This record gives sequence, C-alpha cells and structure tokens, in this order.
Amino acid sequence: MDSLDYEHPEVSVIIPASDDSPFLRRLIQTAGKLTPFTEVIVVCPGPFSLTSRKALGAGIKVVHTGAAITYDEGRAIGAAHASGDILLFLDERVIASHALLKKYVTAATNGSDIVITSYSAQPPPRKQPAHRTAARLLNHLLGKPELGTGSMSFVPYAIKRSAMAQIGHHALCNPPLALAYAVKLELSTTSILPVPVLQWNTGTVPAMKKTTHTILQDHAEAIRFLMHEKGTRGGLPDGDRYRILLQAPGLLHLRSVFYQEPNGREGDGWGAKRKAKRSKHKKTGRRAPKRDRKK
Repeated sequence: MDSLDYEHPEVSVIIPASDDSPFLRRLIQTAGKLTPFTEVIVVCPGPFSLTSRKALGAGIKVVHTGAAITYDEGRAIGAAHASGDILLFLDERVIASHALLKKYVTAATNGSDIVITSYSAQPPPRKQPAHRTAARLLNHLLGKPELGTGSMSFVPYAIKRSAMAQIGHHALCNPPLALAYAVKLELSTTSILPVPVLQWNTGTVPAMKKTTHTILQDHAEAIRFLMHEKGTRGGLPDGDRYRILLQAPGLLHLRSVFYQEPNGREGDGWGAKRKAKRSKHKKTGRRAPKRDRKK
C-alpha cells in the first residue's frame, strides 16, 4: 500500500477501479479538490495493475485486493481503510463534476448521515430500468418515498464516519441492505438528483459491475430483512381486514368470512321480517308487492 497521509482528512474519497481505467486520473484530480485535506483511496483487484502505476504518481492511497471484486466490495474495502470524517464513494465508470461532488459533501456536513443518488423523485415513467423500480419499492417499504429511486447501489453517495461505524463497512457489499440497516438505526438520509452533470464512462468494459439480476437480488435481501424486522407487511397497516378468518378449514371457510354471527340470530333479522310479510299476504289473498315476489 502506498499513501500520502494526512493527520485528519476531512473527506475520504473511495474509488474502486479495474486494471485499465483511462479516466481515473481525471476523477482523482476532481475529487482531490473537494477540501484542503482530502484522502483519496483507490481499490484495485490486481497487485501489478495499470491502475496502481497511474495512482502512484497522483499521491494517493492504493489498496490491492489480490482477487476479483465487484465495485460494491471495493467500496467496502476502501471504507475499512478510510479515516476521513465524511466518506464519498465513486467508481471508475462515473465522470462527475466538482460541483456535483461538492453537493454530497455539503449535505453530509450540514447534518445528513447518508447522502444517496436519486434519478427521479417523481412517479415512475412507463419504461424504467428494473433496478430503479426495485429501489423505489424498497424506499416505499422503508417509509422513505421522498427518496424516489435513490439507492446506495448508485454512485456517488456519501456517509458520515459516525454512521459508517454503526452500519459496518461489510454491509456496503449489499448497498440496499446497508440502506435498510441505516433506516432501522434511524440515521438521517437524503438524496441528490445528479442529472445532467453525471456521465457514465462507456469506453471501458466494467468487469467489476454487478448484473441487473444481482442488483435485484440485493434489493430482495433488503426487503426480506425488513419483513423480518417489521412483519410480513413491513410495518404498514392492514386496515380493517380480519385475516384470521382465512384460516378456517374446508367448507367453513366461506361461511366464516361472510357470516361472522351465529345462525341463531337469523330469525330475528331482516330475513325473518320478510318471510312474515309474505305469509300475511297469502292469508289475505292479496298478492305480494312486485319487489317481494320470487323471481
């Protein structure tokens, strides 16, 4: 590990990067201007990667994993090595402006424990990527619909060091689950809309990127955790439903649902009065009103 150490950096910027990242140096230069004391950590999978040779000249901290990792795993490893008051997470695919990154740092400085990226806070359009729909669903179940499609599966995002200590850096391997942990711990969370200053670098092959299927699995695990903590309805009210009636066996099922009172009371109810009225008309020879005739 090579590093340029600060006694106490204000911000630690964590950037997982693959072996060949042509835009890494540009991202490092942008991140390094955030504060006078900014720690930049690059996490790369190989011990002799091109990434490390680029990073050595930039005066940053380089962490070699020695094994294949995903971007989320790289951010978890970088968090374990970070010492800043605020942790800002990026990766090599994202080309973000200085003004955008400053928004995350400012929001965390002003009181938010977690600052995530949201692509929309409005109702979803007809065609929306599955992972954004999953993020919106999770936020609704968490009681945070104002976050829209916000998720820690999307970068950039920032976390205060104190909040990171409560969540645990290992949780970042599954970002949706880490967000569920944060809500359980009652950590304050806000979102930032990055468009249009956030661009994705499509010039390289994202070998460390998770598939959409894996991202959906991460969200499913977070929802399963939420159901375990708050019940099968995730803490949402059930209205006036009597679900216990659905447990009645066999032929008693429908009778239990539609007739919740004993049959003995039927003789005193509306049906008995109607029968008595028909009997009276038969005795007098008068025809019953049309509405009382049998069809």
